[in-house]
Amino acid sequence: MTHASTGWVFWAGTVGFGVPVFDRLEAAAAVDVQRFSITPLDVEWAGNNGVGPKELGRRINASGYDIVMDPLVNWYGGDPHPGSRFGRFSADDTLRMCENVGAVSVNIIGQPEHDATLDQLVTAFAAVCDRVREIGAEATLEFTPISAIATLSQGWDIVRAADHPSGGLLFDTWHFDRSGGDLATLASVPGDRIFSVQVADARPEITDNVRADTIHRMLPGDGTIDLGAVLATLHRIGGLRWVGTEVISPELEAMDPATAARLADGRVRELLAGIEDA
Repeated sequence: MTHASTGWVFWAGTVGFGVPVFDRLEAAAAVDVQRFSITPLDVEWAGNNGVGPKELGRRINASGYDIVMDPLVNWYGGDPHPGSRFGRFSADDTLRMCENVGAVSVNIIGQPEHDATLDQLVTAFAAVCDRVREIGAEATLEFTPISAIATLSQGWDIVRAADHPSGGLLFDTWHFDRSGGDLATLASVPGDRIFSVQVADARPEITDNVRADTIHRMLPGDGTIDLGAVLATLHRIGGLRWVGTEVISPELEAMDPATAARLADGRVRELLAGIEDA
């Protein structure tokens, strides 16, 4: 097997969303990646420090990376949530940031809870896809058990029904595991509709507070997810288009960012090498 077509993403969460974006940019040089994720908080922080969004985008691009915006929220109704780290930004605000920094990919997530119908979600997702296509980007929908779009099946239902060339799924191994995902369901999804993959492992204990658990992930190979089987399934369906680690944990955030990046990145590359050798 070969993964010659796989590109690599430096996901912000692995070294910590609170780490200043330029410190993360330096850490990204420690690993071989082609995309670099930022959040609306990074754009806000840079602006407060005299660096506008266009200049921020230029600096990231000049370092050799295309930009992924993660996340965009509030895309299908509802008001921004002032107390939420990312939810306080409107979809329009985040899309404006995406255009100004020159993002090539925009990751969207669902509300914590909603009463939206599938038709409403499909229509809203297609509209986001239209808007990001206008700025030369693609949209990925991330299912997560801390949102109302909780499972792979729910996410795929939206992407499939929207049938938009610029819209696909973001597949996170931690969310897949904690939402009760199974390999048969994953194998039924066309791999070309999985635009990006985030890899992390999970602790053996499962608590009732999945929102708290999600910031205590483990390095690939240290937890209970059969990541080899998950990644092998993704490989078989052609779903390893863009890959990176997102190991959100206090332990990694306490490390030097470059050290955390090398450690997490190395674990995923070892797993993919094992698939190649199988």
